[in-house]
Amino acid sequence: MGDKAYQVVIVGGGLVGATVACLLAEKDISVALIDAADPTETWPEDSFDLRVSALTLASVNLLKSLNIWDDIVQLGEQRLEKMCVWDHFGSGELVIDSADAGEPKMGSVVENRITVLALWRKIQALPSGDVFKSTQLERFEVNDKAVDIQLSTGLKMTAQLLVGADGSNSKIRQLSEIKQYGWNYQQSALVATVKPEKSHQNTAWQRFLPEGPLALLPLREGLISIVWTSATETSDAYLELSDVEFCKALAEASEYQLGHFELLGERAAFPLKLQFSSEYCQDRLVLIGDAIHTIHPLAGQGANLGLKDAQVLVDEILKAKKARRDIASQQVLRRYERQRKGDNLLMMSIMDGFKRLFGADDTLTQFTRSTGMRLINQSTLLKNQICKYAMGH
Repeated sequence: MGDKAYQVVIVGGGLVGATVACLLAEKDISVALIDAADPTETWPEDSFDLRVSALTLASVNLLKSLNIWDDIVQLGEQRLEKMCVWDHFGSGELVIDSADAGEPKMGSVVENRITVLALWRKIQALPSGDVFKSTQLERFEVNDKAVDIQLSTGLKMTAQLLVGADGSNSKIRQLSEIKQYGWNYQQSALVATVKPEKSHQNTAWQRFLPEGPLALLPLREGLISIVWTSATETSDAYLELSDVEFCKALAEASEYQLGHFELLGERAAFPLKLQFSSEYCQDRLVLIGDAIHTIHPLAGQGANLGLKDAQVLVDEILKAKKARRDIASQQVLRRYERQRKGDNLLMMSIMDGFKRLFGADDTLTQFTRSTGMRLINQSTLLKNQICKYAMGH
């Protein structure tokens, strides 16, 4: 037996793992949340998190159900009302407005550190939740009734269920020998925070360029978070440019839609890949979020997929608890897997298809792409459906 006993132990205290912890602890399920980091309570006013999530309305509503949304707004939330997408070739343009679907907004753009801080404050305030910071999972062993877990600090604990929310390089997935499939895109996403000359108009701007999309997401205080996808060598070259040269290249790539830019803080780039797991669960063990799926950031759906995983897993655990069944039974975990696997694979396929469609440079594909965007933009019905999908409905 371990020193501490929990119903659920979650490894990975990021957006998805912390959400699961809060949702379960609110329902009086004893939870331990383990993370190698120690979320910062405060940060300099002029600093920015390069990791940003465009949360759908469905994701926002999930966080609102935890009564932490007011904290997130106070720390720095930016409402997202429109999307403007256009192609480097021809005159193809698509504008989606939340008003088309009768909603005041499509979602919100929030720095990850803000959402995670609000979640950690919540879990630490709940009597059923314990947090273990600055420590890692060392090893675990599954037996019939529980999982024996040891942390890098030497602390031992047991859990009825072990949840792996530990990201794309998940140690739990690796130790469980769950197979992964996928491929490297030979691309990188360059991220930075910039101050635009013109107002962002609460709009997400995205231009499809020959090497990949350039996304400009509205941030608090009128700022912009950029995600610029291109060949890895091109991203590396952009990182080497001076601040002035980089901002000039950014303005040209965005066709001066927001005028000139001023770089705030650092730039960074990370490699892009698509990967998915062969299975989501084993005996008394389940994976969620990036631990089971990593997609192209083209539509910013990674965080929203992870939050859908969180919602479905928690729903199944609570159903089992209400029925007085084992919350970690294969019946419970496979039901979660069945509900999420199809949706995740569909989204991955769509994003991969978009990446290939908008990355093609032959004349016929460019013409078809541009014409298709114009036709969709002229159809109120299609735009309404796209808007609802973008909001997570």
